[in-house]
Amino acid sequence: MPLGKAAKYGYLSARCRTIRSQLIDSETMRNLTASRSIGELSSALSSTLYAPFITTVSSEGIHQGLTEAFESQRSKLIRELSKREKTVFELFFVTKYTLVDEKTDQIHAANPEEAFRRIDTDYITLLKKSMLGLPPSEQRQLKKILGSYFDLLNLYNLVKFRLLYKQSVEETLSFMLPFAEKFKLEELAKLCDVGTLEQLSRKVEPVLGEGFSDYESFRKVLYRYHRQQLLSVWSGYPFSIALPFSLLRLIEIEIADLRSITEGVAFGLENREIIAMTIGS
Repeated sequence: MPLGKAAKYGYLSARCRTIRSQLIDSETMRNLTASRSIGELSSALSSTLYAPFITTVSSEGIHQGLTEAFESQRSKLIRELSKREKTVFELFFVTKYTLVDEKTDQIHAANPEEAFRRIDTDYITLLKKSMLGLPPSEQRQLKKILGSYFDLLNLYNLVKFRLLYKQSVEETLSFMLPFAEKFKLEELAKLCDVGTLEQLSRKVEPVLGEGFSDYESFRKVLYRYHRQQLLSVWSGYPFSIALPFSLLRLIEIEIADLRSITEGVAFGLENREIIAMTIGS
């Protein structure tokens, strides 16, 4: 590797590890769920990396601060990357949120479900193409991260459409997304035979590493599996864009939990109810 490239990625790797050390640990996150007011929550966040962006003591102020904090971190982490590398980040951390608006525009289409599938498929095709110009080692690491993300979405869809909505196997499989890591279409077709969450748990436990008994534990087990894949790239080749990609995804999950906690505190929910709303803590 040229010295200039090693220096660039060496700095990026060091920066990523520094930011990762500043993420909120599980115990602190649980303590945040016990906040008795938005003011108390805002005060507790004053010692985190989100503090400079939360300028108003209100739920809206916290939400806005979290958004600005993520955009700031994303901008800093990809600043020195090449155009090709930045494209992967833009597609996953920016474009994926615009898909909601695209789907909203198709709600009144003649066949909205087909339109939704087309939007998802087109997006994933772009995501896959954006990775083709990267070195094979980085493609493998990003595929592990992205694959576990689509595993997560596919299992959600299986539970939603097959177990809750009682749709047919064919209808359920039509909602599955390509680019998965462990739960590809063939495996998902087999999982469609299950009739309960408990049965699904027994089928997927060898892959996810633990079982679940209800929807709350199902969500948490899925995200722990995804988090394991995110963390696995940190022990590999240090000069890789997989590190900032993994880090931004970890921050994204953390922010999702902070948003849930903010909403729970604002509505005066009990501590256990707020904990149930979180996914990564």
